[in-house]
Amino acid sequence: MLAKVDSKGRLYIPKELRKSLSQEVYLVRVEDGILIIPKPDDPIKELEELGKKLPNLTLEELKREIIKEAEKLAGE
Repeated sequence: MLAKVDSKGRLYIPKELRKSLSQEVYLVRVEDGILIIPKPDDPIKELEELGKKLPNLTLEELKREIIKEAEKLAGE
């Protein structure tokens, strides 16, 4: 979907996309551009839900898994 940026740097987001966004969004710079992520109404609840999806591992085991995956990606 194409969006326009005016001379002051304001981004016009089409109505059908604006409906799915909250009042605040996070802008995240990624390799290919910018990602717009809606800010959750309740960030703590959102983190709790994400935490429930984590594997049942200790913190040390999680760290080892993260490092292993990062090394794998770095080798690509």
